[in-house]
Amino acid sequence: MIFLTEAVSALNGSLLLAMRRGDGFTRFNLTIDGFWRSFAAVIVIAPLYVYADRVDALYPGPGPGAAPADFSSAFSLITLVAEWIAWPITVALLTYRTRFSRYFVRYITVYNWSSILVFVVMMVPVVALDLGLIDSAQAAAAGAVLLIAALWYRWQVACMALEVPGLVALALVAGDVGLSLLISRLISG
Repeated sequence: MIFLTEAVSALNGSLLLAMRRGDGFTRFNLTIDGFWRSFAAVIVIAPLYVYADRVDALYPGPGPGAAPADFSSAFSLITLVAEWIAWPITVALLTYRTRFSRYFVRYITVYNWSSILVFVVMMVPVVALDLGLIDSAQAAAAGAVLLIAALWYRWQVACMALEVPGLVALALVAGDVGLSLLISRLISG
């Protein structure tokens, strides 16, 4: 029950932060226990991640084909877990011995829980494609627009949670994307 209560509260906080409301932080459990529990958000995200990958395999766009369906879910989950572990470690190393390190727990807690919001929003064109409401080109266009919104949101969370200047937050978002692409390439290749 603690997980569900904490997850609902954190999702409310994530929505408030999306509206640029700093009081959203009050909805997160920013203790060390809350930090560790925030990693459980992956339980909600994992099925979405696998579903999106399966839809991508069914409706591949231009470029190299998707992994065979038998391996797709395994690659998706391995990639997700690797990213879920690698980003906090990377941020810990980047903020170590800086004035931003005191906000590390807050940033990762918010980042983890807000990932649910990001994934749910990013799933809209995937579900619409799978239901036949839009075609692959429309899904790709909608996905690109939502990706820009998600990156902006990640930038905003970094600025607010770590209390860093915009350019530092931009570098963090770029690092997050770069790390995700690297992990995905290493695991799939």
